[in-house]
Amino acid sequence: MKFIDTHIHLQDYKLKSATQIIDEGVSAGVEKFVCVSATENDWDKVAALYESRPDRIIPAFGIHPWSAAMTTTGWEQRLAARLENFPTALVGECGLDRYRDKNFSPQNQVFATQIELARAYRRPLLIHALKAQDWFEDYWHKLPQKFVFHSYNGKAEMLKKIISRGGYVSFSASILQNRQKKELLAILPKERLLLETDGPYQPPLGQPQSEPQFLPSLLHSLAALSEDKAEPLSELIYQNSMGFVKTW
Repeated sequence: MKFIDTHIHLQDYKLKSATQIIDEGVSAGVEKFVCVSATENDWDKVAALYESRPDRIIPAFGIHPWSAAMTTTGWEQRLAARLENFPTALVGECGLDRYRDKNFSPQNQVFATQIELARAYRRPLLIHALKAQDWFEDYWHKLPQKFVFHSYNGKAEMLKKIISRGGYVSFSASILQNRQKKELLAILPKERLLLETDGPYQPPLGQPQSEPQFLPSLLHSLAALSEDKAEPLSELIYQNSMGFVKTW
């Protein structure tokens, strides 16, 4: 089976090096890794990781909603320059988070700008959304052609909205703790399903951190829940992932 980890923070691993994480993932069938940034301070690290393993790493540059209030003057131009210099780069991680920060204004401005850049440079958008369903009502018609709600662990109502707008949904190990997981899997068209670790964050139960080598186990768990055969489901998700990460 082949996999693409569609959301991982390789620069944030502490227990192992990024090289070890990549090599162990490759041994488990993970062919590519979307290395995601959360702050502007991550951008150089993500760029360096990509340049060290361009055959394996797909860079993503963005500002996480937790960091929206900490942006400095000119960040928009600097992000645009990254997209100019890295034609395969995605935009993200960005989005809206009402759980940690109820101050909508800076999140709104920073998210809106990243949507505009994703549309202008025709790049897929990696979206973080937590407890912010109402805040998204003004955004559905503004999103770029390709977008994914990463590490989705919400409710069926929000999932239906994502699907109706043509979005992708990525599951990490956290979905296995969702009481509605079987319902969510039944609602989501399989051609819109992606997999990720969000590593090193959101590890499977009993693990100190999330790693790409765990993706086959996640795939088998999801296949059992949806009563699908693991091999065909794995191939479909791999093709979904290849189609999503391709810039246009």
